[in-house]
Amino acid sequence: MKKIYEELASARLTEYPLTEAQKQAVLHRAFGQIEREKQCVPVRQKPRRLLWRMVAAAALLCLLCAGGVAAAGYLLRPEQVARQMDQNDLSALFAGPDAVEVNETQQANGYTVTLLGLTSGANVTGYWSSRWEGSAPEPDRSYAVVAVRHTDGTPMQALSDNGEMTLTNSLVSPLLASPDCPVMEYNVFTMNGARSDLVSEGVRYILVETDSLEPFADRNPQLAVILEDEASAATLQNHYAQDPATGAITPDTAGTGSYLLFDLPIDPAKADPGKARELQEQWFGAPTTVTEETASPAEAVIQALAATTPEEIRARGTLQESETVTVTEGTYGTGWYFGDGSFLAYPEGWDAEKQSVVQFCTDQGQVVLLTRQTEDTLTAETWQMPVA
Repeated sequence: MKKIYEELASARLTEYPLTEAQKQAVLHRAFGQIEREKQCVPVRQKPRRLLWRMVAAAALLCLLCAGGVAAAGYLLRPEQVARQMDQNDLSALFAGPDAVEVNETQQANGYTVTLLGLTSGANVTGYWSSRWEGSAPEPDRSYAVVAVRHTDGTPMQALSDNGEMTLTNSLVSPLLASPDCPVMEYNVFTMNGARSDLVSEGVRYILVETDSLEPFADRNPQLAVILEDEASAATLQNHYAQDPATGAITPDTAGTGSYLLFDLPIDPAKADPGKARELQEQWFGAPTTVTEETASPAEAVIQALAATTPEEIRARGTLQESETVTVTEGTYGTGWYFGDGSFLAYPEGWDAEKQSVVQFCTDQGQVVLLTRQTEDTLTAETWQMPVA
């Protein structure tokens, strides 16, 4: 009897109610095992022990069917995911000493998402970026694996079905919660990111990789997971608010999609400011500094106009065109979408009071002023300024 209770106490229960088919499968396996043990029981063995085994199996089945709290053991480990993706070198990285096991789980809108683990190392997946043409590829990459399940236990669809978690309606992206690393600029799109998917035993595994995050380890690296929404940089910007002073990132909890955010536990001691600058130059281009001594005449005109206030422009310039438009949200964020597909960004940080800003200017003396009228309209004025 003691052994039976020990078996029940050590049983690992699923985290969601089983379907009828799963209940039948458990029952079939349980009684199949009983029959096999029965065949191996010597004749002298008393049937009472077998009876208790049947009782134990039935009790365990009842517990399974009732549902309980959960076992991460039902999920593949990152190295197993990589191996099933035929990425044996990456599997070795995930099994190595530098890999970090996380196993953090969050839920949203019927999905259970688990960040299984992460690692960094060589570019073992063969990723190639057109940005590297004419130069050597980045030697280091960072990798993370997440598992996505339906919370009610319904199996995730096979990749061939292409009905859920596609590249267009889901997104996994690293972010940096630092005031000098805005979400719109530092994400999977700018960091030479790539993604691979696998469905195994009803669980969807997503492997995301980017250029190494370790140089930015002191900037609070995090991982955003978006499900059932458009997968774009604008989606990140619109649904992950970032405090301009602290850099803290807060996911949207009121949207129709699922917006999750995990901490990436990368050792801050691995931060490398020099390497971080090299990556920033690759992602965004080398910074340029224009001084008064080296500025060309055209650059000098642009600098002077950019420093002019809207009041001075209206006093000295000639109005060429004015148009009031409705601000909308779209692929590139919030702003003015022209009929020809062009886009004019809506400046962030405007308060409810009417105010104007210099949006852009040219070396020919043209200046565009934007004036906020209401919460959803703005006026664009084109002015011609005298150019010496």
